[in-house]
Amino acid sequence: MVSVVFSSFSRERRFEDLTRAVQHCDLCGRLCQRTRVLSPSNGNLHSRVLFIAEAPGRLGADRTGIPLFGDQTGMNFERLLGNIKWRREQVFITNAVLCNPRNELGTNGTPTLQELRNCSSYLDMTITLVDPAVVVTLGKVALASLSYLKPHGFELQNDVGQLRPWNGYLVMPLYHPGPRALIRRSSAKQTSDFVALANAVDPVGGLKKKATGSTRFRVPQSRLDPPTLTPEANVALTVIEFLGQLSYFKLTKMLYLIDLSARQELGHTLTGMTYIRQQDGPWAPSLTRAMNNLSDFEILWTTIGKLPNVRSGPSPRIRPQLDEREADLVLRAVKKYGSLSNTGIKIAAYRTKPMQYVLKAEAAGLSMLNKPVLSGNSTCDELDDTAPSSLTTARPDLVDSCPEHSDD
Repeated sequence: MVSVVFSSFSRERRFEDLTRAVQHCDLCGRLCQRTRVLSPSNGNLHSRVLFIAEAPGRLGADRTGIPLFGDQTGMNFERLLGNIKWRREQVFITNAVLCNPRNELGTNGTPTLQELRNCSSYLDMTITLVDPAVVVTLGKVALASLSYLKPHGFELQNDVGQLRPWNGYLVMPLYHPGPRALIRRSSAKQTSDFVALANAVDPVGGLKKKATGSTRFRVPQSRLDPPTLTPEANVALTVIEFLGQLSYFKLTKMLYLIDLSARQELGHTLTGMTYIRQQDGPWAPSLTRAMNNLSDFEILWTTIGKLPNVRSGPSPRIRPQLDEREADLVLRAVKKYGSLSNTGIKIAAYRTKPMQYVLKAEAAGLSMLNKPVLSGNSTCDELDDTAPSSLTTARPDLVDSCPEHSDD
């Protein structure tokens, strides 16, 4: 790729250097004869909002040299801008791939992964140069193109219309304004998405205080700094990295089972958390705060089937730090329980000795709700010195009476 050196201080001059390099780029064989759509016609270099679409259209930008202009997609985009009282000259618009990728029939094609990689350096330099408050991706390809600059876990369907921190910027994924995208996202919903964008940011003034709680153009530095890696966060992150995504319900049961195994094998739990008896089994109240400290960076919260789920985040500030024995213990637990449904892992938790004690105590008429099941390195049967032997003898038949929980 042609090397670009930003030797001047002027943003306009640096943009000239960049566009000159783009005009001489010959990395993609099938795109070399197409219009390279990067010029002053892309918009306002000082805008606080930068749009990224997929690629120039055959009847639009490939013909006019102006991104999202000259075809039906361009008309849809300008209508969406007009609905929120924005003008094209207030924003900057670019594409994940700067040239029109045509297929064998001569119509618009989809950029290949290699073409996205080839153009990623130009996209990176464009974002750095414009330095927007919010990067708006239009469609799945545009959203995926950001991952070539810095990996993220965003998904268009889950994250549409939401501000997400990425690489020191805020990203809002939106659907593409092309006619085909209207099948997946109606015109009314796309209009609503643009209203959400306007409520969050102004193309001239930047982020709105009511949307972010701050007038700063970037994520506050205090949010970017690595948080303290608590023992519970350390183990939770390891489980999430192994599995990618799981329900928060399942995560709590996984940690409980891991701590019980660690107590037996290593002589101490890994998290040090207290698990209390709740209707759905052992629950760790301190885990929620630890997970919230990781939100939007190390983990992302989603909702599947009305249940909160956690998955690996886009911009980790910290990584799990377990020694070899601890990591091996967690890996074995993931292999043993990772494929279980919510109901399956709940049954596994109920079959443990501490939960058997709880069930039998309740069958004997004792109230165990909110009582510790596992606290530090001690289990409930050990904490209760007066426990009769009948409560400490395993009775697997009681597992069948535990309340059910919906699967993932």
